[in-house]
Amino acid sequence: MGRLEGKVAVITGGGGGLGQAMCMRFAEEGATIICQDIDEAAAAATVKAVTANGKADALAWVCDVSDSTGIDSMFEAATNQYGVVNVLVSCAGVDHTPGDGSGEGNTGSDVQVAVMSNDGWQRMLDIHVNGAFYCTRAMVKRLVDAKQGGSIICISSIAGTSGWGPVHYATAKAALLGFTRSLARFCGPLGIRANAICPGVIDTPMVAGVAPELIAPLKAMTPLGRLGEADDIAYAALYLASDESSFVTGQALSPNGGLVIS
Repeated sequence: MGRLEGKVAVITGGGGGLGQAMCMRFAEEGATIICQDIDEAAAAATVKAVTANGKADALAWVCDVSDSTGIDSMFEAATNQYGVVNVLVSCAGVDHTPGDGSGEGNTGSDVQVAVMSNDGWQRMLDIHVNGAFYCTRAMVKRLVDAKQGGSIICISSIAGTSGWGPVHYATAKAALLGFTRSLARFCGPLGIRANAICPGVIDTPMVAGVAPELIAPLKAMTPLGRLGEADDIAYAALYLASDESSFVTGQALSPNGGLVIS
């Protein structure tokens, strides 16, 4: 216990399966939690779960992660209430967007990339890439002013390392890896670490929405023979958020059961 004692953590997408698991595990280890989500009820449910034992403090913040004004306001409120945020997990994400051509078929001109709209493409990048950037900018600015170090964790995916999945999703997740590596180089001298996690197929509500006939082959191809669980990712994030990983930066940890080995 206490691996994150005294740390203030922002977890975006904290109302979802992975995000909620991270909020829970981080709080158990002593962190104060700011749970951001676009879904007010989901964020409130996570905060209720985090604070149920009366030993943790948490704040729900509702905004669209791609809204820089909302993100800046969140960091300002968190700093005023709890002190400088020194852990960030950019977890907010989606696997499809309106107008992205999903469900249009896979032959001829119906290949998804050929029918994807500008808005469908841009929305995916806005959520994953712009959202991570807005949060990182707000955090790093305050850490520099306070002369403090911190840990930034971007949730990428095996889609970003292997190219599996819809083209806009794989692109966004790959962009997060480049973002993480650049942050590690530029922010390392300031004592700010940046790492990525690239989950495999994890048993979350997002995966539950995928047709079983698509999931079954991936499970069969996974050497460990199962889907991952949300805590498999949460514990990886806990390590990267803690001082145990003080010499780890610019890396991509991929809990994927061996589905992707590189």
